Amino acid sequence: MFIVVFFTELHAQEKPTDFLKEYFLVGAFGQFTRNLEGEVIKEDPTINYHLATYSSVQFGLVVNVYQTQYFNFKTGIIVKPKKEREEFNFTKEQTGSEFEYSYWTELSGDDTMWSVPLIAEYIVPLSKRIKWMVAPSLTLSFYQDFGGYGIHSRGPTPPATILTFNDDRSEQWFHTSAEISTGFYFLFKHFMLQPEIRYSKSFSTLKSGSYVTENYRTEPNSSTGTFTQSGDYWGVSLTVYIKKKRK
Repeated sequence: MFIVVFFTELHAQEKPTDFLKEYFLVGAFGQFTRNLEGEVIKEDPTINYHLATYSSVQFGLVVNVYQTQYFNFKTGIIVKPKKEREEFNFTKEQTGSEFEYSYWTELSGDDTMWSVPLIAEYIVPLSKRIKWMVAPSLTLSFYQDFGGYGIHSRGPTPPATILTFNDDRSEQWFHTSAEISTGFYFLFKHFMLQPEIRYSKSFSTLKSGSYVTENYRTEPNSSTGTFTQSGDYWGVSLTVYIKKKRK
């Protein structure tokens, strides 16, 4: 009986996730993302308007909540300053101006996304200091978009409205997505690093709406179109945990 109890306790102490107990549960999270371009459906193919790819930085805190034999379940709060990049080219013929206009805007502002991930990590030890992990996750984000109409004036004299757009996501507050990531835990004397690469797939659109072009000198003088940006992205992240002091 003594031998059975001894080996049972020894096995319990050798779970692949036991190393997490040596570090504080909360880690500092930072991520660099490359967001995929959006889709623009045009009534007039000569209109050169599209939603371009853009990069953004995310940061926050993650918490290791519960561990089993090979799994680590975690959550947290991630701040995602939401950005968008639009590009629009105006030709001299379209505007009646003597100049060609190549216009782009990269917007960021008060519509920050606050995200709560639900993560399930599967951990495989490679050595005493290195652990490999793979993790599917679900994320719920809260935000309100700029919304309303955006108007850009360029070209003719006096200036005329060239582009008007409406973002129909302005009254929607939630954005949901699923992610898959893989990476490593690197254990050091005073801290632990967790670098990962990940792909995020949205269940709902991040940006969608319609636009109208007007006052062109070329035919057609006006046209309409729609746009959608999913919010899908590739990311590279790093989480830092501090080791507990031994008593």
